Amino acid sequence: VKFEGGKLPSSIGGLIHLRFLSLYDAEVSHLPSSMGNLKLLLYLSLCVAAKEPVHVPNVLKEMLELRNLFLPSLMHDKTKLDLGDLVNLEELWYFSTQHSSVTDLLRITKLRSLSVSLSERVTFETQSSSLRQLRNLETLHLDFRYKTYTVDYVGELDLDFIHLKELGLTVHMSKIPDQHQFPPHLEHISLFYCRMEEDPMPTLEKLLHLKSVLLDTDAFVGRRMVCSKGGFPQLCALEISEESELEEWIVEEGS
Repeated sequence: VKFEGGKLPSSIGGLIHLRFLSLYDAEVSHLPSSMGNLKLLLYLSLCVAAKEPVHVPNVLKEMLELRNLFLPSLMHDKTKLDLGDLVNLEELWYFSTQHSSVTDLLRITKLRSLSVSLSERVTFETQSSSLRQLRNLETLHLDFRYKTYTVDYVGELDLDFIHLKELGLTVHMSKIPDQHQFPPHLEHISLFYCRMEEDPMPTLEKLLHLKSVLLDTDAFVGRRMVCSKGGFPQLCALEISEESELEEWIVEEGS
């Protein structure tokens, strides 16, 4: 729905028994402070169709029952959200270190799905030390596209989560991390904007449990890619999209 002036009516705060609220694709740029009254919410999606940064008041900390939280992908620069008390959260999307404290994540130990956008003022080491506390994670998406330098993953980011099944990486890196740096039971991986110069297939095809691979939007900027015989023993889906430099793709028999 399109709200007049992009403002969600403050009367939403009167629905105190609400358990589920989704503003997915609603044209909203301002959320009222009365939303803090919705203390029984279990599910909240603020994935609005934002044409401008969204103003989110610091009221989410009141929603102690929340299990699923989807924040706006684009928030006002001055937005500050306290999320550390949401200890029942199992799913948190579009968490940004620009708008919330990394240490908030340390207390949300039930998280099973998480997507994180890293701002300039947080180091990989700080982020990594926080994520290592979340031993129940099954899905993790990391978005470092706004960092101004290329990543060398060795020693910078620990991806070895014992329960992790799905991993998404949006980050510049010249080559993919070594196979031993990936979670042991990884089933799905998505790579965006990586601009890898080395063919990632020799590493990816050795991840024995992989069922799907997505290379999208300049994930790989090399010209030649090879899938070797015996690689990807369980792969069901491979999607290669918007890899403009790719000229030659060799798929050996038995791959």
